[in-house]
Amino acid sequence: MPPKTPEQADTPATTATEHRNVPGLRLVRLDRRTPEVDTLREIVTRQRVAPEQRRFVDEAMHTLPRADAVPDLFPYAVVLTGADLSDRAQALDACAGFGIIDRVGVLRDLVDEPERAVLLRAFYLSPEHQGHGIGRTACSAPLLDLLVSQIVPEAEHIVLCVNDGNEAGERAYRAAGFTPTGRRHDAGDHGMQSVFSRPVNTGYHPVPRLPEPR
Repeated sequence: MPPKTPEQADTPATTATEHRNVPGLRLVRLDRRTPEVDTLREIVTRQRVAPEQRRFVDEAMHTLPRADAVPDLFPYAVVLTGADLSDRAQALDACAGFGIIDRVGVLRDLVDEPERAVLLRAFYLSPEHQGHGIGRTACSAPLLDLLVSQIVPEAEHIVLCVNDGNEAGERAYRAAGFTPTGRRHDAGDHGMQSVFSRPVNTGYHPVPRLPEPR
């Protein structure tokens, strides 16, 4: 059995007056089979995105089987820290979303050096976890970058595509450091998209925190 995936950049402990009771995040690879991963795989395939977002993203019930069939696709779950993932009820509450790191995909149409980039695709959060800064944090350095560098050590840029009209998604990606490259991509049934990118950064800097709960 492959070794368990280590937690990716857990948010360190904070002072009593700063971000009390705000959980951190980790990104758990779903291409490795452990009891905890099996539980998360089952959970993400049951999650649904908000109805208004279905025109922008396919859910894991569709994309996870595709990722399993393609060696260059690496699915992962966005998980709140502090939960016992061997307990299904806790894992259900902690599993906030899903994404895929793509080593090939349509990168050749999006960047000049596709061999030095990865594509973030099929990323979304379940509705109950939206609006709390989790999406921004899950896409920020160093959290996402540590996962990317584990999968593709030579990667220098993370690329993603934002559908026209997906204003909430664009705000989250910009807050995570992504900027438009000026390129456009025709995603077929999903419509036209703008290409965004940012450098991979695994160096030392403050870990993004979730906002103080109101």
